Amino acid sequence: MNLYFFGGSFDPPHLGHKEIINHFIDQSDILIVCPSYKSPLKHDAPIASFLHRKEMLEMMFPDNEKLSIIDYEIHNKIKYTIDTIKYLKCKYSNYKIHLIIGIDQFNKFHLWKDYEDILNLVNLQVVSRPGEQIIDNNMSFNHTKLINVDASSSFIRKNIFHTNEISGILDQRVLKYINYKGLYN
Repeated sequence: MNLYFFGGSFDPPHLGHKEIINHFIDQSDILIVCPSYKSPLKHDAPIASFLHRKEMLEMMFPDNEKLSIIDYEIHNKIKYTIDTIKYLKCKYSNYKIHLIIGIDQFNKFHLWKDYEDILNLVNLQVVSRPGEQIIDNNMSFNHTKLINVDASSSFIRKNIFHTNEISGILDQRVLKYINYKGLYN
């Protein structure tokens, strides 16, 4: 059985995230999305709370029994992917675990805590982003080139008041939620 794990800040989740999840959910028995507590490679913690980020993700994927959004990193104040993977390995011991990361994270994967241990525990699934190239680092991975949405959460946060700039990269339900809750103002 296959478990796909996709972590990130999802601050906010966008259509690129949705496209990635939709692509891998068909290959999985379960797909776990884990909003991060705080990425060690980013200076700032996520702006939106975990509850807001989870709510926005749930809006994008209503009633999908294969998808599970977990609070493990938030609840346990976990900063490192290796710790979450070890937790998943214990909880889902009969599953083959696949870690989904973007090409931007892959190119700095050597900076991740215990990255070699991660490679021994999971199958790495690297997703392309328009305009970015893979830096060859002699790691074993599967490369997915099918994702076409060029979006970033930081761009959305900076342009939240420019609806025409973000309308093609942000789910409209998520945009309404952001505006209603006054996020990223």
